[in-house]
Parts: sequence; C-alpha cells; structure tokens
Amino acid sequence: MRTKTSTSMSRPLDKIVEHEPEGTSPSQETVEEDTLASGRGGLEISSNTDNQEEASKVDRDMQNMLGEASLPEPLESAPGEAAAIYNSALDMTLKALLNIKVLKEDLKHNGQPFHEEQVPSALQNFFTAFVSEEIKNEGIYSVLLSDLLASLKEVNPMSSDADGVLVEILEFWQCWKNPERESLVTRLITYEENERMSCRKCRRDSNDPKTAYGIVIAAGSIREVMCAFGNMKFVDILKLIRKENKLVCDVKTGGCGETNFVHHSISKSPPIFTIVLEWKKSETEKEISETTKALEWEIDMSRLYEGVEPNTNYQLVSMVGCGEEEHICLAYVKNRWVNRWVNLRRESFEGEVVGDLKSVVKFCEERKIRPEILFYEAA
Repeated sequence: MRTKTSTSMSRPLDKIVEHEPEGTSPSQETVEEDTLASGRGGLEISSNTDNQEEASKVDRDMQNMLGEASLPEPLESAPGEAAAIYNSALDMTLKALLNIKVLKEDLKHNGQPFHEEQVPSALQNFFTAFVSEEIKNEGIYSVLLSDLLASLKEVNPMSSDADGVLVEILEFWQCWKNPERESLVTRLITYEENERMSCRKCRRDSNDPKTAYGIVIAAGSIREVMCAFGNMKFVDILKLIRKENKLVCDVKTGGCGETNFVHHSISKSPPIFTIVLEWKKSETEKEISETTKALEWEIDMSRLYEGVEPNTNYQLVSMVGCGEEEHICLAYVKNRWVNRWVNLRRESFEGEVVGDLKSVVKFCEERKIRPEILFYEAA
C-alpha cells in the first residue's frame, strides 16, 4: 500500500512512499520504489530592473560580503551533529548540481534581474559568482555557502539526509523566475509523470498525474534484483523494480481491491534526471560495492517511461555520497571522475582524482561511501 506523508507549507514536498521490508524478493512482493515529487512553492517574481545596474549591484554586494579580510570565517553551525551533517550535505549537493553543464548554460542565458525582496540576495550572489566562475576563487565559495545556508535555515528545517537537503535546495531555487518564464527548477528538473493502472479484474482504469523531481529506489532492491537475475544493465534493474511497483484498485472510489501493475509515462523528458538511492546506513563494504557496481554512466529514459522516444540517453555527471561522518561529491570532469570531498571548514572546488567508474566503485567500497543522489544529464 502507498501512504502519503504530511508536509508543511515551508517545505511543500508531496512524497509518495512504499513501505516494504528490504529483504522482500522482487519476484514475489512489491519492491520499494518511490517518486521524488515536487511541490508548487516559491515566490512570485516581477521586475523591470536594468540588467547592468543589477549586475553591478550584485558585484558590490559580493565585495561587501568579503570585506577587508581575504579569507572567510569558518561556517557557523548550530550545535550538534545534525547541523554538521546538514552543512556537509548542503555543501556537497550544491557542488554536484554545479557540475551539470545545462544548469550553468541556462543561468548564463537566463540571468534575469530581480528585486531583492523577491529573491534572496544570497541566491543572486551565488548564481552570479557561479556563472562568472568567481565562485572558484579562494574564500569566495565559503562565504557564499555560509550566506546561502543562513537563508535556507530561515525557511526550512534542517534535513538529516542528502535527498531531503536536495528537495530544500530545489524548492528554494523555485523563486528564480519571472512572469514571462518558468522557474529554473521547472525548466530543467521537474517533469510531469502519469501513473496509469488498468485493473485486471474489474477493468477499471485510473490515472495519477504528478509533478516529480526524479525517482527514489531502495539500494537493497538493486542488490536483490542482481542476486535473482544476475548481471543486468542498471536501467533494466530500475525498470524491473518499478515494474513490481503495484497499486490496489481503490474500493473507496468504486474499485474492487485487486492489486495491479502500474505503468509510468511522461510526455516530455527533463534536461536533468535525478535518482535517489535509499540506504539502511548499516550496509557492509560488500553490500556497498555490490550496489555501486550496478551503476552505469549512461541510461536510456525510454526503458523507464512510456511515451519517450527510443535511445533518449542520459549520462551520469555527478553524485552525492554519504560516508560514516560526512558527505562527499563525485563529479565527472574532463573524462575522469573527481572526488570533490573537502573538509567542511575549508570549502573549495579542489579535489583528488579518482579515475574511471570502476575506480569510483573501489573508492566507495574502501571508504564506505553510499551513493545517495545521482544526477543524469540529457546527452
């Protein structure tokens, strides 16, 4: 059965979750699968401010943030381990997002002017520095991150996992729009998904349309499929798990109570596709390795959704992983994977080279890194 979790207005997330034991065989019972759905929150934008004047103002604001000191103070964290985890997840999720080419290109060509009272200055400064690449300068990223962190904490509670932080970021970014154009998130990430069920017993049809950011898959389900069916393409593993996602023909709306398969379809593929892997946090090195080995650099969206043209390929460009104490970002840069993990109090864009995708598997196994968020970009 599916249950809908309640949400608050400050975090308009409509998330559908299936609760099934991770040890369940995919061939016998429902395997946990989920859609990371989006709310429709965000501020309305209306502005006629001159582009050059606004750009100059943002530059001045950035200089004022840096002040006379060349190096920033460490990020201010609320007491407790939860704050440290949140700060780490925010840092690495932003780094993973900023490695997506289409995101940067969109910001370059759609850097619309806004009024400060409608879009937080922290977000304006962050995007401006990202497009100009000033964000890579020593000290600037740390200051921008600290300012953005403060803005996020004003409107959202701190999440305990990376996917929760991702949703908070995307909801926050929804305000980056104007009356003539959809928000940055709507253009690049969200998509309309339709779940169709045709009851095999009473022949009743039902459709459940919703707006989603991506899909959520239990890491244990991936291992179960590999154990039951051997080596398979990652996209086919996802397809099989989603195929076993069933719904009950709702008696309350005139149905018969029969359990049926669900067909997933979309009319338009998003430029960015997100996959979230859910872990129990108690996995062994072997289980982490087995799950990570299933990941592939390229997937075909037509294998996951009906209504998509064949060979609609997406390529893995970055991921967020969770270790024993902190999060890391792995990004595909110049034909090689780079570990963008850095100490939380020394934020930068420097990182160590990991190698190819096989090296990523070994890296995750040795350091007990669980890949949590996978960002795929349309090829």
